[in-house]
Amino acid sequence: MYVYYDIMKWCLIASQESNMFPRIVKHQKNGKKYEYLVISRSVRKNGKSTTEDIFNLGNINNFKNHDILNLIEGLMRIFQLNKYCLTEDIEILESLTYGPIMVWQKLWQKMNLSRLIGQLMKQRRTAVSIEVEKYVQLMVVNRCTEPLSKLGVTRWFSTTCYKELQDFSELPLDANYFYRSMDYLIEIKDELEKAIYERLQNLFSVNVKLTFYDITSSFFYGDKCPLAESGYSRDNRSDCEQIVVGVVTSYEGYPLKHYVFKGNTADSTTVVEVVENLKRSYRIGETIFVGDRGMITRLNLDTLTDLGYDYIMGVKLRQDSLFQMLLEQDKLDWESANFDGKIKLLEHTVSVKEFLLWKTSLILTASKLTINEEAWQQFSNKITKLTNEDTPTASDFKNILEALSDSMTTKIRSKVWMLIKHYTGRYELTNRFICCLNPERQASSKAYREKKLDQLSKELDKLFAKLTDSKGKSTLNFDKEIGKIFAGFRSKFYGVFQLRKANQLFKKH
Repeated sequence: MYVYYDIMKWCLIASQESNMFPRIVKHQKNGKKYEYLVISRSVRKNGKSTTEDIFNLGNINNFKNHDILNLIEGLMRIFQLNKYCLTEDIEILESLTYGPIMVWQKLWQKMNLSRLIGQLMKQRRTAVSIEVEKYVQLMVVNRCTEPLSKLGVTRWFSTTCYKELQDFSELPLDANYFYRSMDYLIEIKDELEKAIYERLQNLFSVNVKLTFYDITSSFFYGDKCPLAESGYSRDNRSDCEQIVVGVVTSYEGYPLKHYVFKGNTADSTTVVEVVENLKRSYRIGETIFVGDRGMITRLNLDTLTDLGYDYIMGVKLRQDSLFQMLLEQDKLDWESANFDGKIKLLEHTVSVKEFLLWKTSLILTASKLTINEEAWQQFSNKITKLTNEDTPTASDFKNILEALSDSMTTKIRSKVWMLIKHYTGRYELTNRFICCLNPERQASSKAYREKKLDQLSKELDKLFAKLTDSKGKSTLNFDKEIGKIFAGFRSKFYGVFQLRKANQLFKKH
């Protein structure tokens, strides 16, 4: 084969050249592209470094894999390069993991975590005999690369370069040392998190103008954890006890602080502790606190306001009374909404005073009362003049509420008054709502709902067919059987159906 002959000629030239190398040269001729294997060398001309082609081995397409392998073996034999390759006499004893270990250890060193942990451990009243920072590093790096239990880390250690590192090669690998290190770590948790936050600020200028907070749950087995309780399980493991974990992150996603709560802790009850910690311990003077819809309570919003924080909170469609006003007034015009290709966005504002007037009108209309227009204007003016500093009493509104209608009852008047009282201290507030619609999710949710309703309807039809015997008398406990059909998550569909008795038979509408 002529390629083999050319390669051999190049081998003779290569024995006298020390700066030669192969490369691919591309040419175009008559509209076709060609690639050639060329032997080049680096030279200096006119004081500049350049490349000079000294031999063309031909079209790269003429080379076959088996020919190349034969040539490589021939070249190594001619130039006596066997010392650079493995032979059958070499046996691989072990292969340690280096790459990912080095990456995470470099980041660990960049954060000065060993020094931070060591300094905080020295501040304890009693000395610690084990090197806590090393055991913690092993557990963290293992968690980032190949998550295992504490006992598993002792086995994992021998498969990594830690086995050969000077600071770790003689480290005792008793699993109890890892557990004890965790006990020491929890003692310095708060101080360490603040120190890491300050380090992040220096390294990355962490943006805390926007802070995110969310919680989740983690179930486990055993009965020795003092925080373990039964609660709402995000893992769908209501059969197991759990703990609740909360994490605060910056705008970029850097974790600032984490919390561990009892397993039966509600989302909303954790917010006050979290935001007060941001203000007092982390000295974050200004931020927008972002939380999900499970964290909205009057106390939480008041605390955020008192600390000078703005907030963005998610709400369920029918959970927030002010948002209901938008829904029932049909102000959500999705046809005119901004659309970014995934979701549609609408922005609306609702003031508390506007809501109070709308809700009062709704209560009176639902009670089929004839409203006195003059009295309504007086009532509207009184609501409009309310400030956050006002603390109105029932007597302040008694006469004007009675004048709203000749048919006003004590019950209706009390209902309106309780509504007004509920917003004491917030009369001047205006809530801003960003309404989001995901058309794709809307379609899937609609399909899911229709499927479930169809299944329930068929189950009800089967039940009704069994409710009577051949003599027309009921033989089953209706309430019990209906309860079985709408048990669990199906209960939310119960209100869709209207069930009534007719001649001792139950019918579906």
